[in-house]
Amino acid sequence: MDIDFPTLVGRFIHHCGSLEFLTNNAIKALATDAVLSADAINSPFFKRIVVLRRLLHDRSDINDDDIDSLCDELDVVRKHRNVVAHNPIVSKVPNQSGSETILVVRHKPEGIHISEEMTRDEVARLVEQTNKLMRRFVQLVPVAMET
Repeated sequence: MDIDFPTLVGRFIHHCGSLEFLTNNAIKALATDAVLSADAINSPFFKRIVVLRRLLHDRSDINDDDIDSLCDELDVVRKHRNVVAHNPIVSKVPNQSGSETILVVRHKPEGIHISEEMTRDEVARLVEQTNKLMRRFVQLVPVAMET
């Protein structure tokens, strides 16, 4: 089944939201101070990943390599999420599905610079990657499913 570009983008962003939800739940479950965990949960995602890593290392029996691998992958996804969410989607052939890409725009002192394009296939790989990461997260950190 061929999934259109807007649907892939939506799935990826949805998966990212789910990963943030799992991260927040794990922080709540592992933190001993409700005030500090609430503060952490309201921090940018990169800071929550740092907090999650420390909590998992200090308060879980999960293998250190698994913790670091999970958190490193979360950070990679976070960076891709920012690219997808904060850059324009363009179509090489207006009003024709299948020609869309995400233009990665960088603002530099000399002006706007387009450094790369993210294709449909790349977004599809991100959807697959985040889907696997969600499954891995709940297997490694089952408290992340508690609400």
